[in-house]
Amino acid sequence: MMFQSGSGNWTQYRSQFNLSRSDEIDLHFGKRDRGLPYWEAMAGVTDIVVAKLNEARRNGRSHVMFVHGASTSRPGKTTARSQVRSFMRSKDATPLIDRRGCIQHETVFVAKLRSTEGMPHD
Repeated sequence: MMFQSGSGNWTQYRSQFNLSRSDEIDLHFGKRDRGLPYWEAMAGVTDIVVAKLNEARRNGRSHVMFVHGASTSRPGKTTARSQVRSFMRSKDATPLIDRRGCIQHETVFVAKLRSTEGMPHD
């Protein structure tokens, strides 16, 4: 397995990794997103994940937690959870995260960020 497997109450990761409010990204889409078609909202999840990982790295953070909820859909259905997990397994995530330090929990994904050392500066 490429990620650690997490269990128990997901809120434990807040204190375990000293997460700030900006390190916890809620991917539950609700009333605020009803104007978007479902597929469009799900397509935007990856963009949110990439932006938040890059922002946290620039800010010197070590971890980011994506709160996606437990999947209640049938297999093959696109959900925020499936989008997060798919991106984290992709080659595009490789420069951003340290997979061995990431935790895949039923309702959240905790991403351990790679160091920004050696990263080009803006």
